[in-house]
Amino acid sequence: MIRTKFIFPRVAAALAVLMLALSAQSQQPAPQQVASRFDVTHYRIEAQIIPDQHMLRAGADVTFVPLDATRSVVFELNGSLKVESIEKDGKALTGFVQDNVGVGALGPSVRIDLGQVVPANQPITLRIRWSGALVSPEGGPLATKRLAYVGSEGSYLMYASRWFPFHDYAADRSTSDITFIVPVGLQVAGTSDEAIVAQQSPKEGAVRYRFVHRNPVLIGNFAAGQYINRNLRYSNYDLQLYAMPGSEKRLESYAELTGRVLEFYTKKYGAPLFGNRLVIVQIDDESLDAYSGPGMIFLSSKMFDTTRPVPEEKLQREIAYQWWGQTVGLKSFDDAWLSQGLAEWSAFAFREANLSAGGLDGAQREQQERALTFEQTASIARAPSALDDQSAAYQSIVFYKGSMVFRMLRETIGREAFDKLLQDFLQQYRGKNASIDQFEKMATTMSQDNLRYFFAQWVEGTGVPEFTVDYQIIRTRAGKFRTRGTVKQNLESLRMPVELLLRAEGDNQQKTVRIEGRSEDFDFESNGQPIEVVVDPNNKILRMSEDLRVSIIARRGIEQMKEGIYAEAQQQFEAALKLDRSNSWVYYNLGLLFIEQRNWQQALDNLEASLIGNLKPSWIEVWAHIKRGNAYDAKGERNRAVAEYNKAVQSGIDYDNAQAVAKKYLATPYDPKASQTAEALPPGNDN
Repeated sequence: MIRTKFIFPRVAAALAVLMLALSAQSQQPAPQQVASRFDVTHYRIEAQIIPDQHMLRAGADVTFVPLDATRSVVFELNGSLKVESIEKDGKALTGFVQDNVGVGALGPSVRIDLGQVVPANQPITLRIRWSGALVSPEGGPLATKRLAYVGSEGSYLMYASRWFPFHDYAADRSTSDITFIVPVGLQVAGTSDEAIVAQQSPKEGAVRYRFVHRNPVLIGNFAAGQYINRNLRYSNYDLQLYAMPGSEKRLESYAELTGRVLEFYTKKYGAPLFGNRLVIVQIDDESLDAYSGPGMIFLSSKMFDTTRPVPEEKLQREIAYQWWGQTVGLKSFDDAWLSQGLAEWSAFAFREANLSAGGLDGAQREQQERALTFEQTASIARAPSALDDQSAAYQSIVFYKGSMVFRMLRETIGREAFDKLLQDFLQQYRGKNASIDQFEKMATTMSQDNLRYFFAQWVEGTGVPEFTVDYQIIRTRAGKFRTRGTVKQNLESLRMPVELLLRAEGDNQQKTVRIEGRSEDFDFESNGQPIEVVVDPNNKILRMSEDLRVSIIARRGIEQMKEGIYAEAQQQFEAALKLDRSNSWVYYNLGLLFIEQRNWQQALDNLEASLIGNLKPSWIEVWAHIKRGNAYDAKGERNRAVAEYNKAVQSGIDYDNAQAVAKKYLATPYDPKASQTAEALPPGNDN
């Protein structure tokens, strides 16, 4: 899935504006016409990488169709690359201006004067040559993560890096014929509609790989290196996996999980656009943890660390982008909910189908908490334009709230209609781009009810309901109990089904009421004495409650801890504890924060508090003992550390591979100097 737009440091952007202004004063160029809309239809690219020089050299014939009569066009291009020449009809075009910094939303780009006004709907082919070193994130869309790199230890080029000239990010699909030239001894991972042809050229000391896409896709995803390759078959899918030497042990587990997920999504939604061949390739840790192109998934080296559990949720989500983002594309990045929200929803649906009752309850609650953490920051519809799409706030809103909204849509229109909606949506927009408005129209047709209220509330708006219940218990003549009452909520208008659970002695009952406004009455009859009425017992609704407030504050602290903002994280955890002094989960995370800061005694105190709190969730027991053991090891108190690890083993709880971790530390003491931040993150919260 394409998940990155340009993010510019404010200082750099301001400097760029100043430099452009000074340049304008000195050169006094004529005002330029705003570039018009156009559609790229085909690329013919020859690209060579020279790893020991970090160099990319490339040329392309780019065919596009202007949608308006125009004299100029603008392509996006990575700021680390320099355009060397541009030709049209065999003649050099000298009227092009390259902006290697980018000001505004467009980012680094090249504006091309075509020499004359060309009419709309007439295909044009430009021959463009460019080159440059790809070493750091500089010139790319992210300030701290590189999406393109050329080097001896391994190279990769992702579509989102803008390593070739393109426009209309995440929306303009094209066909392509790409020849990739690498030194002898390197393998190239990529996708093609035809058999991949590799031809060795002795004179060049290189190998040429040819990749062809005859169906329009978001092109340009490749990796090259001295890989260990495994070709495995699972159900109807061929899995081609590439790992760096020493990391191949994880390939089989990835293949098995990938195969199961592919099979699940195919049965649920239909066949993906990429066919039956999926490429998974390892890259370095300087890039994103995971990134998806059509028929291809990049995974960072940390994902191949066999000392940590397989990152199942991430892989489930990345595979889902093959359906939502690749098979069905986006009209624009503003429609990202249709890919990122649906991908997260699909991953949750897979877990929902495979988890046991206890695990499912935890997953439902966690999804709800993540969705609420930054809910007031922006609506789902506004988040792509208002927020950095790599931020915790964006991911909370578009990924997790987005997934919850799809879940609520399923409850609103019914499971059968919802499943049919996604199948029809995939089929109707296969190989095309879709918008949220188009999805809303399909949902309305499928439900036979105008769903404008639903999309206005949950996609375009912010704010969630908070429920309260008032009820009376009456003993009937037959010796049964009648519980009559009203469920109320605080939003001006709300229309959706709400589950209610009556907890009674030996006689729990559940029913669904449909709220159409501020309140709705309910009536239970039970044999046992009623204990309480619970609203939304399965966490299906994005709502607020007292216990959720505590979790949301703590989750903000977790996000700040991940970013190394320790003082603010501590403030969030302490604020959560003011609301609930018995919350084991918050104490546990505060203990992890002190471990991160090497404050071992404070860590021990808070982890002890987590063990005498409410012990929710249940995995707290085993992991608090493991982390206490780590703190004692760090203090040089090995006997106490061993006692804690033994308690972890005796608990029998194996959440997130806890038993293997405890036994590892029983054999080898925890070394704080060798530990990494990722190792200390709380189980279940390492996103």
